[in-house]
Amino acid sequence: MRIFAVNGSPNRDGNSATLTRILLDAAKAKGAQIDYVNIYDYKVTDVWENYFGDALYKKFEKAEDDDMPLLKDKMASADIILLASPIYWYQLSGKLKTFVDRWTDTINPDFSSDLRGKGLALVSTHTGVNAINASNILQLAMDSTAEFLGMQWLGGIECSSKMPFTTGRNAGHEIIAADFGEKLAQGQNLLGAPVFG
Repeated sequence: MRIFAVNGSPNRDGNSATLTRILLDAAKAKGAQIDYVNIYDYKVTDVWENYFGDALYKKFEKAEDDDMPLLKDKMASADIILLASPIYWYQLSGKLKTFVDRWTDTINPDFSSDLRGKGLALVSTHTGVNAINASNILQLAMDSTAEFLGMQWLGGIECSSKMPFTTGRNAGHEIIAADFGEKLAQGQNLLGAPVFG
């Protein structure tokens, strides 16, 4: 499996990056090919007025010279797209959200998507003190995104961040991350069900 992993945290060595590295190391040990980037290293233009219509007809002049063509090539080369993000207000980090907003670039006039058939997975971190589990809400959003684009939702893992009032990541989270990485490398979802032939 070829995994394109996109870290959406401005903290390159933070909780999201650490959990993602554990997952990717396990996937690589099982033979996966890894392409890992931090979205903060790329210029991704915000959506603009009439963006959806422009995107359907591949009119990207208003994006100027941003890095979406390169990022779309990386997505096209992958079997699985793995997003990693701290959760801000029940959503992806702002820069990563902009990148996902621009996935409309992959929709064709017949509403098919160039991402059809690819897997989508998520690593998220949060404070751990929400009345509602923020990771669950974000996973529902990503599952719906995958469904709309004809992708396979593979699942998501999460952990709380180390803060004065939370315990943060522990060995259990790391075991789950490594296990998910091994499953992704074998074309399986979080539950171990085969998704890719």
